[in-house]
Amino acid sequence: MPLAHEALIYDNDNQFVDALVPFLAGGLRRGEGVIAAVTAHNIDLLRRRLGDDAGQVTFIDRDTWYRRPAATIAGWSGLLDAERARGRQSMRVVGEVEFGAATRQDTWIRYESAVNEVFVDVPARIICPYDTRRLPDRVVASARRTHPVMTAARGDSGPGYQKPAELLRDLAEPLPPVAGEALLVLDLTGPAGLRRARQTLVAVARALGWTRPAVDDLLLVTTEVAVNSLRHGRGDRRLQVWVDQRAITCEVTDHGNGPADPLAGYRPPQHPHRRGVGLWLAGQLCDGLAIDRHDGETRVRFRLTGQ
Repeated sequence: MPLAHEALIYDNDNQFVDALVPFLAGGLRRGEGVIAAVTAHNIDLLRRRLGDDAGQVTFIDRDTWYRRPAATIAGWSGLLDAERARGRQSMRVVGEVEFGAATRQDTWIRYESAVNEVFVDVPARIICPYDTRRLPDRVVASARRTHPVMTAARGDSGPGYQKPAELLRDLAEPLPPVAGEALLVLDLTGPAGLRRARQTLVAVARALGWTRPAVDDLLLVTTEVAVNSLRHGRGDRRLQVWVDQRAITCEVTDHGNGPADPLAGYRPPQHPHRRGVGLWLAGQLCDGLAIDRHDGETRVRFRLTGQ
């Protein structure tokens, strides 16, 4: 059974429960793994209607689950692998994405699209609920672009569905915002430049009171992005750094073409030494990461918050 990725657009609690309780209960009857990542309110609704069967469902608070797309994908991969290890041949999943503030909504629309390709061979049926009472109209409308099927309560097919490669090219990942001029502009042309940049970032992060693990994360992401630029980019490479009270935002620029695969950073690498590992690792750690190509220049901008 290949992946089935569906969207549920609902207007009230009864529609939510009437559509999803039979879906979850049916999975339990078939011996499938059953997982629901939804709001705390909706967990309570499902538990009450499922009764004793609720104990067989893995419930996840979506507000802690949907924080970084790459980390969420890694989390789903781990859960699905665990279900297969328990002998489950197929899975049923409810994933209620937290689209967040307006500045993050395109990030999660892109995630919804990427799921179709990342998990294409996984024997799972996924339903993603969209609550029209809480989500902006443009986010609700995006469900038709990112899900091949629209399920009950509005069971029409999804006009406007776009394949992930197309949507990810059409809808750019928002660059993490910065204010004013960069605090630092550092040369990255060569290994010596990277070493100096790392030393400078350590000094900046420590001055902000960052913990050692947070500094290590910053160095790991910077190194992975910079090494990608050194290996695959062209021309002068540079690192710009912006600092605010809680976060450090970095931008690595070169004159290369950037990643050819629009799913770079979403798809878990199949081999630890293959191309794409750096962006995948960076995506696990950054509060925001985007790649922009404009006027012959590629820039990778990422933001981390100290702890």
